[in-house]
Amino acid sequence: MSFIALILLILCHFIAGYGILTLFSIRQKTAITVALSLILGIAVASFIPFLLQLCYIPLTPGTVFFSLAITSLLLGVPAALRIKREGFPAIRIRSFRIQAYEIPFLLILGFLVFVSVWRCYYLPPTSRDVLSGPEAIAEYAVREHTMINSFFNVDLWTTNNQFKSPYLISLQIIYKMAGFPFGQLWLSIVFVSFTVLLYQVLKQRLHPIIAGLLLLLFMMAPELYAYTFMILYDYSNMVFLFLSLYFLFDYYKNKIPRTIYFAGLLMGIATYIRSETLVLAVFFIPATLVMQFREKYNYRKIALSNGLFILPSLLGYYLPVQLYIKHYLPVHYDVAGLVNQHLSDLTPLFTRYGEISSRLMTGEFAVHLWGYFMFVWAAFFVGELVLLRRFNKEARNWLYAIGVIFISLGFLGYLLPLFDLVDTTKRGLFKILPAMLLYLAGNEGLIRLSAWIGRWEGAVGKASSQQPPAKGVASVPDKKKQTGSVSTKKKQRK
Repeated sequence: MSFIALILLILCHFIAGYGILTLFSIRQKTAITVALSLILGIAVASFIPFLLQLCYIPLTPGTVFFSLAITSLLLGVPAALRIKREGFPAIRIRSFRIQAYEIPFLLILGFLVFVSVWRCYYLPPTSRDVLSGPEAIAEYAVREHTMINSFFNVDLWTTNNQFKSPYLISLQIIYKMAGFPFGQLWLSIVFVSFTVLLYQVLKQRLHPIIAGLLLLLFMMAPELYAYTFMILYDYSNMVFLFLSLYFLFDYYKNKIPRTIYFAGLLMGIATYIRSETLVLAVFFIPATLVMQFREKYNYRKIALSNGLFILPSLLGYYLPVQLYIKHYLPVHYDVAGLVNQHLSDLTPLFTRYGEISSRLMTGEFAVHLWGYFMFVWAAFFVGELVLLRRFNKEARNWLYAIGVIFISLGFLGYLLPLFDLVDTTKRGLFKILPAMLLYLAGNEGLIRLSAWIGRWEGAVGKASSQQPPAKGVASVPDKKKQTGSVSTKKKQRK
């Protein structure tokens, strides 16, 4: 029964996500489209119990699953209309073709995926942050049919996890009601979909051998991999922030307005998951303005595009932080009281940047967190900087993203002392890893290496096809040559 419920939930996620892609006319390769649809569908589902709670509707299996089904069907209407008008999108089998040299990478990736999914299914959540907030609230919500439940009767002065986004609570409620006692199988859907999407994106830019090596290096970062089965906000926040930047940079390249609106929606979801993402969203507006001024956009178009980009993030911050916490919860959270009262003293700001660089990004502790991923990134970055002395546009965009994330994390640690180094800032660095990965995909050295492997592969394939047949094997005559030789003989006779 639980398996059937899981299939139906995945179907709802896909229909809702594909409907959103259709609304924004986002067209990608088949594998990327499926992965994007499932990730967006998870985001849609995370709003359902939260919106029901805002409307004071009891959170029962009937109300939750009925609302989820209706939402999915309504979002699926544009996709159905397009399919009726244009026919069902063609699925290109060629896009799923796997080369022999990809099999070792896929086997290792498959093993890592299996371990993560099994742990999500079989083991309960164990992290303190989730047990003292979202998981406990979701467990009581399933019993008492409301997020504002008896959990808040407990003395909670030692933690602030009850004030975090309803994203985790909502998804845990849905999957617990579907028959999964630990709930977190939704995280496996996000993880598998994001892995497939990353692999396809890397293969579009690099040779599959290099793409496979980079993806393995990324996935095997110990701290990041652990959060593919530990339910907290940071992995999902990383996924949606990366997708927002991916489509924002696509807007810089192709200048299609709907792309920046879609990027804004994804940034809004990332802000809904972690409210401090609003700071990052603001920091990406200057880069957008530079591009628009270069293209000589009129002021109305500039104001409209940037306003619609930032609006979802403002809503993603306002609904859970300003509305839900302040006006719905029986206990209140004074965010203003957490702000650093000595902002004129910049010493803690530079100290935090130094600690991020020396402890979290380099040194022995960084190896325990990320493996050698950041060192590999640094080696290719320095190589391109020193030897080639230039970066292509795609690489520059991702370097800008890396800089913005680094500066924002240090600034947040300076502004909010509760944003500590070894917990919050460390998990905040998840956001920088996909940006580093996509910079490597645009690294000129790796692009040239990919081209060289492709040429060598083509030369080997051509040479093997031109080899003479083995002894005892009759060669098949070439019809064109045979015809040409006959016609030549006739001319000589004449």
